[in-house]
Amino acid sequence: MGKIDVPVLVPAGSDDKVDPPQVLREHLLPLIPTATLTELDGVGHLSPLEAPDLVARRLGEFLRSR
Repeated sequence: MGKIDVPVLVPAGSDDKVDPPQVLREHLLPLIPTATLTELDGVGHLSPLEAPDLVARRLGEFLRSR
């Protein structure tokens, strides 16, 4: 993963019991130097199903910022 050299968005649901944001910050982000974590308030593990509009909005913001 350390060889990834493109911008990466990591969505993290604040209520995710499987991969909580703090675990992703500690264990995933250090492996991908180009990664940015965005925390989705009130969302669990299945963010695209639980909050598709929020996921789409955050992805759009991420893409526009590049």
